[in-house]
Amino acid sequence: MAQHDDSSRPTFTLFPRQNPRVVSNKAFQSRRPFPLIALSVLIGLFILVWIYFFSIFHTPHHSNSWRHHHYHNSGLKIQHIVHSPSFRRTIFRTPAASSLEHRDLTLLLTIANDTTSWGSLTVTSDAVFTFEDFISRIRAQQIPAESLNLGLLTSDLQAYNSYVSTLSRLTPVERTPWARAEIIYLEKLPGPSGQMQDSFGNIAGESRHEIDLNAQLERRRYLARLRNFLSSHMLTPEVEHVIWLDADVYGLPVGLFKRFQELGRIPSDSNIDGMVKAGLREAESRVMPGENNSDSVQERSTPRSAPPIGLITLRCQSFDRPDYDRNAWSGFGKRPPSWILNNILRGTEYPEMGSWAKAVSQLIGETDDNDLVKLDSVGGTALYIRADLLREGLVFPVHSIIGTEWGKDGKDGIETEGLCYIAERLGWGCYSLGGTWRTLHADV
Repeated sequence: MAQHDDSSRPTFTLFPRQNPRVVSNKAFQSRRPFPLIALSVLIGLFILVWIYFFSIFHTPHHSNSWRHHHYHNSGLKIQHIVHSPSFRRTIFRTPAASSLEHRDLTLLLTIANDTTSWGSLTVTSDAVFTFEDFISRIRAQQIPAESLNLGLLTSDLQAYNSYVSTLSRLTPVERTPWARAEIIYLEKLPGPSGQMQDSFGNIAGESRHEIDLNAQLERRRYLARLRNFLSSHMLTPEVEHVIWLDADVYGLPVGLFKRFQELGRIPSDSNIDGMVKAGLREAESRVMPGENNSDSVQERSTPRSAPPIGLITLRCQSFDRPDYDRNAWSGFGKRPPSWILNNILRGTEYPEMGSWAKAVSQLIGETDDNDLVKLDSVGGTALYIRADLLREGLVFPVHSIIGTEWGKDGKDGIETEGLCYIAERLGWGCYSLGGTWRTLHADV
């Protein structure tokens, strides 16, 4: 009988011998899947909730964090915020903005349609002004950077990118004249039912001296809306003074901003009658009954007391207009055109001109730099507003508010020309600087 060699057969073991350490690790791994799966599910749910939150409740500032750009270790901070393709903002903060102790803040506001809005000279020279020139003019005012913020609104995307680029490379940052600057691109203002209206670029094409009344009203209506948007957007609790400055005002007198601030700090209960040299109307005469009710005594007319300072402007000149900003005046009579005003300033007299409204150039003739003249309307080429008035309801009227009736616009007082009408009903007055104070306006 043949014998079988058992050594050649494969050996099978019911319970193979294994490394105890390996067995122990596998046993541990067999207990891990459930916690890992639970943790993964929780993470997945958190991500889904976060995505859902952003899709429903998203606001632009949630998705944009501070981007730090360092120029010579300056610590300049830049934040880009995109609300929509037609509305975006860029905020610049310098180290001066970190001071939280400053509460007497001045807000400088300006609107520039595009890169050509800074003006040019065509008669006296061939100068073309830029945003960089604007920065230099503000720097020359020599007020502490920590006391000034800038708000600049444009409706041109190319201009917006240009301004952002300029401020991004502005060095050294210590020479930046403000602590915080916000550049805003707003292509169009929203209209009724979400319809977008014409951009300011289309309306700004009409000359500010256009004689077409309807064109002027539409231009100023839209400009009033832009001003209201910008001032309400930029106003913070720390702001005490607001200065509006036209982009194409190329000449600013030294110390203008400081003078605005000084006058704006005068307490509202102070008597400023001694400072006001012109523009105050006389108090209305009243007929008082005598003691026996048969005689009457007429009260003597006396000048009204000057209301506290709420708004301040000053004379604006161009090469051919001694009073460029014709929206600043005192009185309620006829407002003569510029060529007649020029003749009046040269000595020409016209019938009934005594009842006409007077321009700033007529009011400041016998004043010095410390004086004020009272106004009934102001322009916006260079305009100071006490910030509290804006908080209390002062706005740039988007329609003619003088003589308004239900369903019908008034006859006067649109945009800057309606500011004093509202301010006086809040208990404040409008004034112009006297003496030699003046700004210079570009030709084009």
